[in-house]
Amino acid sequence: MRSTTLLGSIALAVLGSCTKGDKEASYLQLGTVSVVTDPLTEGSGSNRITDLWVFVDDKALGVWESGSRLPVLREGPVVIKLIAGIPRNGIRDDRIQYPFYDTWSGAVDLMKGATVRIDPAFTYFPGNVYWIEGFEDPGFKFTRSADSDTTMVLVNDQALVLTGNGAGLIHVDPARPYVRMVSSDAFTPNGAVFLEIDRRSDHRFLIGGLMDPSGGGSPIDLPYLYVAPTLRDDGGMPWSKIHVDLSSLFNAPGITNRRFYIEVQLVDGATSGTIYLDDIKVVHR
Repeated sequence: MRSTTLLGSIALAVLGSCTKGDKEASYLQLGTVSVVTDPLTEGSGSNRITDLWVFVDDKALGVWESGSRLPVLREGPVVIKLIAGIPRNGIRDDRIQYPFYDTWSGAVDLMKGATVRIDPAFTYFPGNVYWIEGFEDPGFKFTRSADSDTTMVLVNDQALVLTGNGAGLIHVDPARPYVRMVSSDAFTPNGAVFLEIDRRSDHRFLIGGLMDPSGGGSPIDLPYLYVAPTLRDDGGMPWSKIHVDLSSLFNAPGITNRRFYIEVQLVDGATSGTIYLDDIKVVHR
């Protein structure tokens, strides 16, 4: 049993204080989590839901890691509601409710001493706005900066692709150490805005914002977040998703023509850097 927040710890403490005369707990097993999408309008359902806010008949049971088994001091038919949580900007200690996933709800019948498993399938809220680059077409929704030494290319080898038929590849080396790919489209969000990226890499890359002052003048270039490699000590390089919170960048006053960029610069001492990208998505209202 694993608890991930103070509320979850409190639930365990209360359960541990029960006496023999107290009501025996039922158990809820948080199983496989998925996201169901319309691929044509919402893109891939890949996700990094690590935590779940749990409610039983609208009463909070705390925040629990996906896969947890938690005690519930209830019996009989109940309604379970779950809110999906993600590590913002890939930071495990900064877990938030993802503002674009709808609450999952399901009815279960709890029995004391027994475990009921649920496998929640989340959906996006209606009304979201999506910008999607799934690398299914030869052309990219990115523009290479004028000072780039190389560019992003399309790969179709299914061993190198996460979903669909293609993925983007960026490779840097001492002869071609720098590239910046800027989103071809600008964004006009109204509130929260997140960039979702699936990547497998042996080299870090930078996410930044590029925008214009409303009153004119030189573009504003704001480096924002370095995304760590996924390379493991054993040489494996798995795919991993990150949700990048661009809200503060794109909702700042006095700016227009908001774009984001992906930048790779060969780190001193490195002989090369390879980054595969798939299912890039900007979600906002």
